Amino acid sequence: MQQFRLIFILFAIMLTACGGGSKSTTGTVVTPGNGTTNNVILGSRSYILALPAGFEADKAYKLLLAFHGSGGSSAAMQQLAGFEKLSGDYILAYPQSEQVEWNEGCGCNIAHRLGADDLGFVDQVIADIAKKYRLQPGEVYAAGFSQGGLFTQNLACNRSAVFKAVAVVAAPMSKQLAEDCYPAQSVSVMMVIAKDDSVLPYYGMFHPNFALISAEAAIRLFSLRNRSLPEPIKRSLSNQVELTAYTNGVEKAELYAINKGGHQWQFSGFNTSAEVLRFFAELDKPTLPQGSQRVEVAGQSYHVRSLGQTTTGPAVILLAGPNQNYHSDSAWYSLLQPMLAQQYRVHAIDRLGNAWSDVDPELSYQRFAKDLPAIISALGEQDIVLVAFASSSISARLVLEQDNPGFTTQGLLLIDPDIPLSQSVASYSGYPVDWYQANLAALLPHLAEGRWTQRTADKLATERQQVAQLVPAAYQHLMDWQYFDLVQQQRLLVGHQQSRAREIANYATDLQLYSELELLTSVPVTIIDTEFELAEIAKNPDQAASYQQMRAEAAQWGQRQAEVSGGHYIAVNQQEHLLMLQQPEQIMQVLQRMIEPKL
Repeated sequence: MQQFRLIFILFAIMLTACGGGSKSTTGTVVTPGNGTTNNVILGSRSYILALPAGFEADKAYKLLLAFHGSGGSSAAMQQLAGFEKLSGDYILAYPQSEQVEWNEGCGCNIAHRLGADDLGFVDQVIADIAKKYRLQPGEVYAAGFSQGGLFTQNLACNRSAVFKAVAVVAAPMSKQLAEDCYPAQSVSVMMVIAKDDSVLPYYGMFHPNFALISAEAAIRLFSLRNRSLPEPIKRSLSNQVELTAYTNGVEKAELYAINKGGHQWQFSGFNTSAEVLRFFAELDKPTLPQGSQRVEVAGQSYHVRSLGQTTTGPAVILLAGPNQNYHSDSAWYSLLQPMLAQQYRVHAIDRLGNAWSDVDPELSYQRFAKDLPAIISALGEQDIVLVAFASSSISARLVLEQDNPGFTTQGLLLIDPDIPLSQSVASYSGYPVDWYQANLAALLPHLAEGRWTQRTADKLATERQQVAQLVPAAYQHLMDWQYFDLVQQQRLLVGHQQSRAREIANYATDLQLYSELELLTSVPVTIIDTEFELAEIAKNPDQAASYQQMRAEAAQWGQRQAEVSGGHYIAVNQQEHLLMLQQPEQIMQVLQRMIEPKL
């Protein structure tokens, strides 16, 4: 998308050079602080140009245009926002409207009736600056206050090929523009507005000529135009600020609702100018739900959900493994983690390509095991109990092979682990793993085109229904459904689909290394072994012999591993693989026996 934005700017420069624009002259120069401000005359129009402090002519800068409100001025907007005082990354332009207000796109105001070509004027301003200064390709932004915010939405709707992101302050959205807003490409949008704004009301306004939709409807509209994931992150940032955040995995649409503040730019406890710049700077970083953070290791960031941070004693580290659809993330701990957090510090760590972790082409359980000590160290944990579900037993086992990982492992709890014995390894390495190995190169571009997105969505809908039935009624009020749904929808993202494919293709190599390891004796290992294979036999009776052999190997290996390490083997007479969602109390009881004698 940066390429399209650069092409548009170059086209505008060519038009200006060929006489399609107006001659530019520079007015009086003043120096606020260390920066430089010029009043630039562009034909019959003007804008204030503010260069950052320490400006370097040979350096490429981002460009930010800030638009004043109705009856306002470019000088007043500069005083109000003062972006150049907060960042040295941008060249600032504060355009002056031709009429008392901007032609915002509603087709209903003075500027529209008088034919003000404000969209064209913005094109000229950008082209004029691009001729004189070096701009970073694709890094053009806009912010607007009040009626200037409404015009900024017009830019998002009709100049999405130019602007990477826009910020709208103290304005919801005109009904007329909303009905005609179809951006050529996705664009990030930030909205900041007080719920008690009486000038341009947060909740919208009916008027036969100038109607407004609500701020919530406006941000939802931009999320739909961006083809964002359906469920937004909703969280309270403070007593004063509530966030609603949508994303399509690249572009964001975020509403910052101020509980009290009226119609203004700055708010108590919320520095709007600084927050706008933060939003622009962090477009490539995912907005996270409550309790989540990202830990960087070797240039890649892992998502970690941390709960129960005020408790003492060993921390519980949760590693997720796959279900039958190879969905393998911290959603599986949406019930167990909040329950454990009542007694322990609990960190659920997602591998790359899952939840809000970065996407990387080099994915495997071995890679995760290599990075895990650094993640745990960054969390400040020195004593841990490790819990691994399904195939994440590979990473758990490999990390305990490392010398001096930087923490002490008090115990290892494996829930339906992969079994490193011949029949089981042969079965794991068969279909679909062998298919992914053979077809990965052709599959990745297929996924990039979105060919499996609907198929993934259908599987997720079925999974959601199954999980809702799986969680016992007694635990429904403890289940963090919002977190589950937010993580689950991340699986729809193309990068996450490709990550699953890569990890499945590398799974056989991980298994081979896992199967060559000796039984673990340095740490007590407790194994919870369900009879999920019986459910698979019921669905695939032609594979009954293979599953029965796997069931026998699971019991054989599990009992032996527990015995030699001083742990326990616990056979559970139930056929559900996702024990964390069906019988969390059983896992809690096991962990209590593992941890409390050591406290």
